[in-house]
Amino acid sequence: MQMIQILTILTGLFPFVTIASFGTDIQPWNIVFLVIMTTVIFNNSVKINRRLAVLFIPVGLAILLILISTDDLFSYVRSLLGYVVIALSPIVYYYIIDRNFNQFLKIIRLSTYVWLGAALIQYFVDPSMFGFLLNRISGGGDRGVVSLSPEPTFYGIVGIFYILIFLAIDYRKNQRYIFLWILQIFFLAQSSMAILFVIIFMFYLLIFKPNIKLIFSCVFLVIFAVTALFFIDINEYTHIRAVSLFVSFLENGIDIANLDPSINDRWSAIYFSLMGLLDNYLLPNGMASYAGYLSEQIQHNDYFWWVSVQNRIMSYYGSILFELGIVGLIVPFVYSSIVFRAYSCKKKDLILYFVFINTILFSAIQLSLPLVGMYIATLLYKIKIKNENSSYS
Repeated sequence: MQMIQILTILTGLFPFVTIASFGTDIQPWNIVFLVIMTTVIFNNSVKINRRLAVLFIPVGLAILLILISTDDLFSYVRSLLGYVVIALSPIVYYYIIDRNFNQFLKIIRLSTYVWLGAALIQYFVDPSMFGFLLNRISGGGDRGVVSLSPEPTFYGIVGIFYILIFLAIDYRKNQRYIFLWILQIFFLAQSSMAILFVIIFMFYLLIFKPNIKLIFSCVFLVIFAVTALFFIDINEYTHIRAVSLFVSFLENGIDIANLDPSINDRWSAIYFSLMGLLDNYLLPNGMASYAGYLSEQIQHNDYFWWVSVQNRIMSYYGSILFELGIVGLIVPFVYSSIVFRAYSCKKKDLILYFVFINTILFSAIQLSLPLVGMYIATLLYKIKIKNENSSYS
């Protein structure tokens, strides 16, 4: 059983690594181990947190939609597996963390070096290295390396959740690993989306938890950046996508969302998924109707000109709300309630993490990414430790 727990952690921390390709970016091994561990948990009559038990409602609705649907079965099953991960991963990872916290901490710290080492080898030796462990690789050129993920954006998203988990565990004891992930996001992944998440977090931090040290650091960084622009010809580095977007932002401001194809596509996923929810009177649209809805809507829309009609919804919350309707609100409600409990004693932290988590989960994060549930599980463990400490005081 110890080995099963370790494999459950590893497949969650390396969600894209697989020996055999299954046609999807995220490997299915994690779901297998989550199901095995869930069986163990129920057989041992372990009490499940009531908030987490509610996450089985979206799973039940997804199954019902499959039974009454005549549409693309593959799309439905793929989405169903995503909802299974959403329901099971917080339960399983909380069980593991609660019983083997030190082991979990050692593995997640060690895995940080594994991600870093793979990325450094790709950066200095061969960008296609480790491709045999992945379903695909989309990096190089104006993008950063991918490490053990399919593309730099996913590499950056993994880094964001690693940082969030380390912050939830203990910022002071994990500063080294947080710093290593920030370096990876900015200089190895070079993911404009992940970099934007870091900037958004710093912006929220400045608003909700301002202090002299933080303000001084931000002012120093701004002065350093402005000074650097006078001595560096930034146009020489516009082959790097993050730099190219920064230059475009300086020239066009927020209108960059209308000019850049990738940003335009990602914004469209959020907009149309929410519009689909409202247009269907908060009822479920199902898992195979988004392409048809999108094809119809873009004929009457002039702002979103670059839209991936054949892609899945590139929004975590957007997918849930479009597919499941008002029932999908259960997921952000559960996540938000856990954030509230984890940071209830620190109002500034509460607002900071509540706003940040609910911001980034509207972005292009896969439903089946186990790191989301792992982060929620870490918050639950944080709640338990907090309650134990308060009972002793």
